[in-house]
Amino acid sequence: MTLDALVMLAGAFVAVLPFLGLPNSWDTVLLFLVGMALVGLGIVLRRRLGSTLKRSSGEAFVENTPREGTHDPL
Repeated sequence: MTLDALVMLAGAFVAVLPFLGLPNSWDTVLLFLVGMALVGLGIVLRRRLGSTLKRSSGEAFVENTPREGTHDPL
C-alpha cells in the first residue's frame, strides 16, 4: 500500500469515526492516534518529495541566454 493510499484511508477513518457509536474516550484516543499517524505520513511524504525535486532540478537546469546574432537590437 502506498503512502498516499494510507493518507486517504486515515482520512476516511476520521470521517467515519463519529458514526461508529464508540464511547467518547475511545473517539478521542483514536482521533489522536490517527492524527499523529497523519502528521508522520505527511513528514515522510514531504521529505520524499523534497529529495525528488532536489535531484531532478539540479540536473535539468539550463540558463536561457540568447545566441549570438539572433537577438534584434532596438
